[in-house]
Amino acid sequence: MSHEEEQALEIEALQSIFEEGKELTRISETELLIKLVPFPAGEEENHVGVTLHIVYTADYPDSAPEWSLDDVKLPDDKLGMLQAAVEEVVASSLGMAMVYSMAEVCQDFLKQHNQKVLSMHEEMLQRMGQTGEGAQEEVDDEDEDEDEEGPSPEEEWKGLAEKPLCPEADRITEDSFAQWKIKFDEEMIACGILKREENKAKSGKQIFLDTQKEKDTTQDAKDGGGKPDALVYDAALFGEDGMDDLDDLSGGDD
Repeated sequence: MSHEEEQALEIEALQSIFEEGKELTRISETELLIKLVPFPAGEEENHVGVTLHIVYTADYPDSAPEWSLDDVKLPDDKLGMLQAAVEEVVASSLGMAMVYSMAEVCQDFLKQHNQKVLSMHEEMLQRMGQTGEGAQEEVDDEDEDEDEEGPSPEEEWKGLAEKPLCPEADRITEDSFAQWKIKFDEEMIACGILKREENKAKSGKQIFLDTQKEKDTTQDAKDGGGKPDALVYDAALFGEDGMDDLDDLSGGDD
């Protein structure tokens, strides 16, 4: 049997399987199209599909036909898998009619991957919806767990009685705190944050009296221990003039 006769017989067989004009389209004696979907009878909704484009070579079926997948309704990653499956059928069918086997493997693959091809916008909305549903389910599960367990009783606070103490060598004593306090005060004074208490506590009057006392002590040492002259205190110098009179007046009212 010649190659042309084998090709004609195969086309007759394909016409008995696929509805011509709807599924099968003959372009010429050596070229045809087979439109494939997962469920051609409509028993389920078809979300994917391809058209198998066949062109017989002069020595087909002893050599592979020229073929391609047109009008593809499949994700790109799935299309590559389908093409590999068809290539495998072609390689294992050399020497015999193979178009129906090629169409059959396409249809089986479409049934296994009959999922709607979503646009980028639809994929984004689907992801957002799944995220929202997942979060809500987690919240519902947590609420159910809490209801099953019931409110956890508040633990009684027992103060520091059960708090573990640090090693005795690391504990603060009065002496160690006093040493730290001296060092800390010196650092604060050096930074200008604190002032020395002896300077801060003394008034102008006290400074004057202390200075005069030092002078008297020095003079006394020079005079050989004699009695120092009497100290004259002028209250007006310290803004205290008349204060005794006011005290007398307040005391007289009593």
